[in-house]
Amino acid sequence: MSDKPTANDASWVKRYYADWDSGDAEAISAWFDDDVVLEDVPTGHIATGASEARAFVDGALKLAPGANYEVLAALVSGEQFAVEWVMQPAGLHGASVGTVRNGKVLTNRDFWDASPKK
Repeated sequence: MSDKPTANDASWVKRYYADWDSGDAEAISAWFDDDVVLEDVPTGHIATGASEARAFVDGALKLAPGANYEVLAALVSGEQFAVEWVMQPAGLHGASVGTVRNGKVLTNRDFWDASPKK
């Protein structure tokens, strides 16, 4: 993890997604609090704690190898964040909403829509 998330500074968000783009599960997992909860809302998948989160990351990287994220907008307010993104090359449009604690991601809920664009 390059830099810790800080209150009202959204610059860390692009670094977080850059680590996802790198495909480096260790770098991605370094962003997570030990008590992290990751939720993929459309599929109903929930990973609780660091080991489940790491397994979630490993699975996501295998499911979408080479994926990268275009961050369209990022809002950070205190311990809360919201990010709108497009995952390429699939064109999957989504948003992540979550919280940070002690400079690490504590919760992250992903919402996305896989329907084709009109």
